[in-house]
Amino acid sequence: MLFALLLSLTGNGYARTLKNTPAASDQQVDKKDQPTVEDSVYSFVEKMPEFPGGEKGVVRFLNQTMRYPEEAVKKDEHGKVIVQFVISKTGKVGKAKILKSVSPELDAEALRVIGLLPDWTPGEQQGEKVAVYRIIPILFQKATSEDAWEVNEKTVVVIDNVKMPDSFSPIILNFDKFATMNVLKPFPDKERSKLVSKYGKQAENGVILLTTNKIGIQYSVSDSTVLSLKKEDIACKENAILPVFPGGETKLLNYIADSIQYPFVSKRLNTEGKVLVRFTVDTTGKVSDATIVRSVDYFLDKEALRVIKTMTDWIPGSLCGKNLNFLVTVPVTFKLDLPKTGKKEWVANNKTIILLNGERLPSTFKLEWLQYTNLASYKTLEPKTKEVTKELTHKYGRDAVNGVILIETRK
Repeated sequence: MLFALLLSLTGNGYARTLKNTPAASDQQVDKKDQPTVEDSVYSFVEKMPEFPGGEKGVVRFLNQTMRYPEEAVKKDEHGKVIVQFVISKTGKVGKAKILKSVSPELDAEALRVIGLLPDWTPGEQQGEKVAVYRIIPILFQKATSEDAWEVNEKTVVVIDNVKMPDSFSPIILNFDKFATMNVLKPFPDKERSKLVSKYGKQAENGVILLTTNKIGIQYSVSDSTVLSLKKEDIACKENAILPVFPGGETKLLNYIADSIQYPFVSKRLNTEGKVLVRFTVDTTGKVSDATIVRSVDYFLDKEALRVIKTMTDWIPGSLCGKNLNFLVTVPVTFKLDLPKTGKKEWVANNKTIILLNGERLPSTFKLEWLQYTNLASYKTLEPKTKEVTKELTHKYGRDAVNGVILIETRK
């Protein structure tokens, strides 16, 4: 039987799940180390006591300290133990007592951990440090394997339908760089079998499906539409149908590129960039209210607005058969064919070899997806000279003429 230990700190709005492990031997707290509690103890003060490291610090401490008592597991004991304690004006924790009991074993474990809490930053009232009551409800409850499961370093990662190597860890990714993320849990057994059959044995640890927004077009329902929705519209369970430019998004970008008349001043100044334009596609498919979301310069902005306003009508978006106004954000890219001057600097491309912990990543992997703070090391081997290129190709293969990037993850 699998148990979980759920902790929530009253007034702070967070919770943490811990897997049970055998109970540690009870640690006795010497009474002389207990804080002296003043006569005046507040329930709420202007500045509440703070644990070192804040809320996450409390969770981390409890996570590392709490144990589900073996006897409680044997007896199938579970429930919520509510503990009250005092944080003195010196920040020490004491006077812990059970407000709501479940069983002697679970009560004792809750008190044991509270007794081990380190000093807090004391609370203050009108500029003076005071003693404050705190209450922590600790929920001991049964949990299924599915409840306890979470994404881990062995979870399979698939990006734009391309499976990453088995050694790939999701911790190195910056999920803000992706348009959608879908986590497939390996439960029930039938689902696990399907995942393993499609993605390999390691899929028994679950699968993360990620997609990127390659084109960069964004859609949202306008605020005015949301305010005008009726109750039956809000209750509709179908997904909204997005507006469509005749021929699709690729045709839209091609139309924009073909329609651009590069402003003379911007061309003379060698000004390039990407202007983001937001506009409304109304219930009839007409385009209106075009505005600049991200500017490059006055002339490129003006040309971007002109191009958007020349677009033909769209197929309007809808929800449950009712047409809606949509906001659409589109990139308008201005690129000059400038003459190449000086020595060309090396830049990574889709043929550059990227090795993660010694294993090559697919050519579709983009460096911009990385969460660099979660990497142990990042090293670029540039093919600067013929000698270096020869050495790289000898060691890493022919594609090393495009450079090699070595990435190591934290242990």
